[in-house]
Amino acid sequence: MDINSLLTLGGPVVYILVLLSIYALAVIMYKLHIFYKVDFFNNSDIDNSIDLWTSKNHNDAYELINNKKSPELEVISFAMYQLLKHKRLTVKIESDIREEITRLADERVSYYNSRLNSLQMIATIAPLLGLLGTVFGMIEAFQQMESAGKNVDPSILSGGIWEALLTTAAGLSVAIPVVVFENYFRSLVDRFKGNVEGAVTKVLTSDIN
Repeated sequence: MDINSLLTLGGPVVYILVLLSIYALAVIMYKLHIFYKVDFFNNSDIDNSIDLWTSKNHNDAYELINNKKSPELEVISFAMYQLLKHKRLTVKIESDIREEITRLADERVSYYNSRLNSLQMIATIAPLLGLLGTVFGMIEAFQQMESAGKNVDPSILSGGIWEALLTTAAGLSVAIPVVVFENYFRSLVDRFKGNVEGAVTKVLTSDIN
């Protein structure tokens, strides 16, 4: 079955699902571009920098990750810079540094979580729209049976049912890949938070002197 037949048989519900799928695809491509653009998948510099830092090669550790595009490295290098800048930490200074690190990390998390809620919404409503289209189709099929009276043809009912089920299939076809990508993107953000938290803890608990 081609797309034109699906649009004709599915009616307005399928048109809405097509629009939602186009928007979802645009968001997915945009998020993939963003994540790859900032080298989101490379953790080797984090490990190397932390190893240098814990070995008291503080300047080398900072220079290794300074000005890198990765959001993880940006937060970690900020923590290193603040420690190198102050040298001697008081409770107040350490508290201020932790607050700034938390603020910066939260900003990055918010940025990389952007538009994921729209994917979640599409994944939720697409199957419901498909089901709604099926209900409308079933209503129409039963109305046709009622109009036929005693001369009802079973093929009328069966034909109406399979046409009605097309919208459910279309809704699931939109929702399933959207769910997969949404969960994938959220897992990347969760990994970002875990990596940053672990690395920053090692930086802050390491002796700077």
